[in-house]
Amino acid sequence: MKYIFTHLLLLLGFNVCFGQAINPIHIINLCSNQTVQGTTPTTNAYNNLLTPCSTLPLSTAITFYYVEIESGSTFTFTVSPNAQVDFDFASWLNPNLSNLGPGDRGSQNTIVGINTMDIGLSLLEPVQLCETAGSAPPNTGVIPGMVRWYDVVPGDGILIAVDHWESSVVSYDLSFGGDAVLNCTVIGKTYEVCDWDKDGKETFDLDIIKDEINNINKTFTIDFFESSVDANNLFSTNTLPSLYDVSVDESPKTVYARFKRANGLLARVTEITFIVNEVAKLPEQDLELEFCDFDQTKDEYFNLTDIERIINPLNNTKPEYKYYENRIDAEENNTNNITNITNYLSRTKTIYIQITINGKCPIVVPLRLKVDTLGFPPKIIDYSEFCAEETADGLVYDLEKSIDYFIGDEPKDQYSFTFYETRTDAINKTNEIAQPKSYKVLYGSQETAYLRIENEKECFIISELKLDSKRRIKIDDMYNFNCDPYILKPLPLGYNYFTEPNGQGKRLSAFSADAIIYGKRTIYIFGNSAFVDDEYPDFNKCTYETAFTVYNNDCQVPRGISPNGDGFNDNWDLTPFGVVKLEIFNRMGNLVYSYGMGYTNQWNGQTTNGARLPSGTYFYSFNSINGIKTGWVEVLYETR
Repeated sequence: MKYIFTHLLLLLGFNVCFGQAINPIHIINLCSNQTVQGTTPTTNAYNNLLTPCSTLPLSTAITFYYVEIESGSTFTFTVSPNAQVDFDFASWLNPNLSNLGPGDRGSQNTIVGINTMDIGLSLLEPVQLCETAGSAPPNTGVIPGMVRWYDVVPGDGILIAVDHWESSVVSYDLSFGGDAVLNCTVIGKTYEVCDWDKDGKETFDLDIIKDEINNINKTFTIDFFESSVDANNLFSTNTLPSLYDVSVDESPKTVYARFKRANGLLARVTEITFIVNEVAKLPEQDLELEFCDFDQTKDEYFNLTDIERIINPLNNTKPEYKYYENRIDAEENNTNNITNITNYLSRTKTIYIQITINGKCPIVVPLRLKVDTLGFPPKIIDYSEFCAEETADGLVYDLEKSIDYFIGDEPKDQYSFTFYETRTDAINKTNEIAQPKSYKVLYGSQETAYLRIENEKECFIISELKLDSKRRIKIDDMYNFNCDPYILKPLPLGYNYFTEPNGQGKRLSAFSADAIIYGKRTIYIFGNSAFVDDEYPDFNKCTYETAFTVYNNDCQVPRGISPNGDGFNDNWDLTPFGVVKLEIFNRMGNLVYSYGMGYTNQWNGQTTNGARLPSGTYFYSFNSINGIKTGWVEVLYETR
């Protein structure tokens, strides 16, 4: 107790000699559960900051932190350097910023001979309030660098000065402990409302806000100012009225709350931000979109954004829109909103729009979709490449051939027909295709031609022609000079191989035994849009044909094998023949070996059961993809 009393006497004397004013702009306000990475000092403006036990001031490399107690009774903090660097500190409980004397806690100890660099307040330090400049064990507290905690009550404020005297570039962690909960309003508070009455302003009750930002015991006197300079002046009287108006145009608006303690000292100044968000303005009449229907099912494609062109001019800021099929989803901002808003197929019904400005203040309003019934529906079809004319660099389509398909039995003279390269152009009647009877699409390109069909009431539908421009399949004659078959390669959709012209004869599949071609054979490639869709309309029924001839040397069946294990001619290799079934007989006509589908070179003179056959002449018969072959084969076991 004597040690504590001595420090109190020193503190009273130092206050008289060393008091100085602290500018609040140099103080960083902190909140609960924060860890602060400190590097460069926030100020070098103060050269006379003292701990309560030393006349040697802290350096001018200072970072100030301020915290305020919301609840609890004990408070600690720890500064943990991230390198072997000596930091010092001083702290003040309920400081007088206009006349800050020596701290009531502090440490200027040396780190020589100390394993930990941490400094601060600890619940494990029962007595020590301060460590003098250069102090080392045993002239420190129980924990070097740490001094006794603060006993606090709600409303208490603590100012912490961290001294970067050895290094201004080494960072540190600043963390808090004890059972105290820190008041988060010290870092500022924002109040955000919507201008629901759309009069351009909202009124904030500052008396209510005072109660919200005061501590639990309401120990602060709080006044509001429009200027931070006035708020930092204890004698300023131009406070804001209790009912304070903020307009949409000046939002966000920041004012300053001055906190005075019961003893009249300035505790802190906190920024209070008011935000008044716009609410979207709507036309007086009900919202409605009306479109024409041609499919006799009373549905049509709506561009829901058309309603936005009516609402947007009424608002200074462009609203954001979400469209929903029911009101509850719109009010709850669910994620199942309508996504195809520019091409929404609907019957006559009511949907709902959630409208916000800058993502705030949503309103939900009904939108009536009305469908006017007409004649026939829009259609989509792939225009067969076989129905286009080949050129050197692309396919040329006669788009007008499709019109009869799109309108069915309707008379042509009651409608107008125009083609476009984009749906947007078709909707807006811009950039019409000038020559639809000879519309070229370059090879390798995929395009969509949009046909706008419109009646005298200017109601229209948009049908689509899918155009895929590909070069026609052509294969040159193939010459194989070795005993190798020609293998048919897979063809694109719409093409097939045939053994005779015009899609006649046998269809050859590229994934079957038919794909292996021996000898001389002419193969026909027949393209037919019916291979893609046998229900294509007449304008889309077209064919194409080309042919090529395969020239293969006929392969000779090996006359013998010498299965002696020397790696040469050990097996009877019939791979080129595509054997389907193989049978081998001895001179007596007895079956000694057989093999089914997939034989290549499995026989090396053994029986079907694996027994070794004697040297001699054997007779074979095998079915291949090109017919039956018979003959003899010699088995000779040479002596090594």
